[in-house]
Amino acid sequence: MKFDDFLKAATRTPPAIVLHVAYACGIGIIRDLGRHGVPMLGLDVDPRAIGLSSRYAAGAVCPDPLQDETGFLAFLEDLGRQLPRKAVLFPTHDEFIWPISRDAERLGQWFIIPFSRWETMQRLHDKRAQLEAAQRIGVGTPKTVFIDTPTDLERGITEIAFPAIFKPVESLAFKVRFQKHVLEIQSAEELTDAYAKVDDCGTLMLQEIVPGGDEELWTLGSYLDAASRPLAVFTGHKLRQHPRRFGYCRFAVSSWDADVADVGLRLLQELRYHGVSQVEFKRDTRDGSFRLMEINARHWMWHSLAAACGVNLSLAAYRDAIGQPFIAPRQKDGRKWSVAIKDFSDSVREVRHHELGVVPWLGSYRGLRVDGVLSLSDPLPGLKSVGRIVRRRLPGRAAAQPPNDAVAEDEK
Repeated sequence: MKFDDFLKAATRTPPAIVLHVAYACGIGIIRDLGRHGVPMLGLDVDPRAIGLSSRYAAGAVCPDPLQDETGFLAFLEDLGRQLPRKAVLFPTHDEFIWPISRDAERLGQWFIIPFSRWETMQRLHDKRAQLEAAQRIGVGTPKTVFIDTPTDLERGITEIAFPAIFKPVESLAFKVRFQKHVLEIQSAEELTDAYAKVDDCGTLMLQEIVPGGDEELWTLGSYLDAASRPLAVFTGHKLRQHPRRFGYCRFAVSSWDADVADVGLRLLQELRYHGVSQVEFKRDTRDGSFRLMEINARHWMWHSLAAACGVNLSLAAYRDAIGQPFIAPRQKDGRKWSVAIKDFSDSVREVRHHELGVVPWLGSYRGLRVDGVLSLSDPLPGLKSVGRIVRRRLPGRAAAQPPNDAVAEDEK
């Protein structure tokens, strides 16, 4: 779609803008709304972002808010002046969400922002505040020691068994520097060495590893309105990740769990949250309880599975934003989501290493409903993704190619 066509369509129907469309999360929003006739514009800092080629959206390049937040906000204001009516904003990653949330009043002249303002968002930005909110209302959490000083580090070594997880309270700077959102620490010596490299990243967390495989990672996906009332609710869990244990989702299944929904919604309402979010838990195999992993105050990588199950979170948020709210129906269970390109290559390797059986792997594809990238109705993003993988594997080309289609750790 050309930009002029987008503007023309936006005279008839309120438009929506998705910020960061390099992979499954942003592409999923474009498809989930575009298929309902919503005029869509995809924005990304990378002109090669595969979502810019979606047939459901016009595409444009925007400034990087990490490098130039002032320029990013000015770009949005200039874009807003060109729109025939207010557009609903859907930022998909933290680096876009935080400045929009902080400057929502400034941007409100041109855009509808269907999520919490900074007063609330900063509590979700801070993982310590997330855990403290969970503890206030009796939601289980992993055993955690917060580290601000070397004395706290010594206490963590005493109280938390190894191996353990080491991560920041505010993850963005950490992720940008190390290209990881967590470090797995095997010993006290390794922790001391790691701390020396990250002690300028603010408050850190040393956390127990909750027992259980990737399939024990459960998600509540929901849209809550401005009064924190749930209009769309979905639960499901991962089956496989890349890499295993602390990676992003490559295969997931829809499965309703009332306990996950109940504790997740109570936690979001305690935080007075408004918007689409993912609350991720891990089922502790020691006692079957759910323990909070984190809250992502945004769409997440495999949110399009919810839409494939009848719970279109993006549409619920959009319709509420334009004054036409509805309550989504109950989800259909047993439907599956994958990034087949990644799942195939990982699964073949795991079969070779006897980490995954051939029959269970092939059987897991029964019920597959949606791929995060590949789509017959919207083929170009998937074809571009496949083409890049092929080019990277050609002799002499690997070093010249950018990393893995800008898959971000925080898409999960």
